[in-house]
Amino acid sequence: MSEVKFFETPLTRFAGTIADITGVQAPEFAPAERVEEIKTLVSERTGKPTVDRAVIYNPDALGAWFIDKYTDMFKPMTDRSMLRVDYLTSFPPKTPVCFGTMFTGATPDQHGIHAYVKPHLKIDSLFDRWAAAGKKVAMVSVAGQSIPLLFQGRNIDYFLFKSDGAVIEKSVELIHSGEYDIIEVYVMEYDTVMHMTHPKSIFAKAAARRHVEGYVKLYEAVSEAYKGQSTFLAFAPDHGVHREKYLLGNHGKNIPEDMNLSHFYTVI
Repeated sequence: MSEVKFFETPLTRFAGTIADITGVQAPEFAPAERVEEIKTLVSERTGKPTVDRAVIYNPDALGAWFIDKYTDMFKPMTDRSMLRVDYLTSFPPKTPVCFGTMFTGATPDQHGIHAYVKPHLKIDSLFDRWAAAGKKVAMVSVAGQSIPLLFQGRNIDYFLFKSDGAVIEKSVELIHSGEYDIIEVYVMEYDTVMHMTHPKSIFAKAAARRHVEGYVKLYEAVSEAYKGQSTFLAFAPDHGVHREKYLLGNHGKNIPEDMNLSHFYTVI
């Protein structure tokens, strides 16, 4: 593998920061530290510390090295983004471990997930804080995946589908409805295909392009439907990937390829 260094900002800081900019109390286990660049972006764009709405887009397994390698592929997303933040994700870099941290601020020792398992996570999360503050929240996801299983049973609306395409279509519909303050969107094709082939296969790259296309659809929907309001839009993967000696793609090691994560944010 490469000599890339580990990123330093821990993913634990995401939840508290997002709580701040959406005007709610931070989850119980969120550390005091924040991602100050995000707060600065919001205040500079809105003239206040919060946004009116948020759309958080979680394409699975698109690590920093992959985005940096295929800059042209991601240009439709990066051109629409105003801020990149590099994070060190949680170890082991498995989907439920990382999303367990992303939406709670908790470390794996605190949330209790140390492997590829999908328990009903009952600790305080952004979904709980948003609901408690009276915000209308929609989770749109492929069914049976980590986020809807970890964060089931919250006072939010769940829209679960068999495919990424249906997830994006429903998310765009919900944005145009104007009904929701927060929309959480999870897609997974790149991760699925990468495991079946390898991270740089033509099939995996095609899946990644579709994730970028999904982001653009969300961006355009927000720009049209939420005019006159401020919306925080996040492109927020959970972990990276690598190619194993047996040639297939995988993740779970304490290496920069798996642990280094880049998020891209904008305020529309």
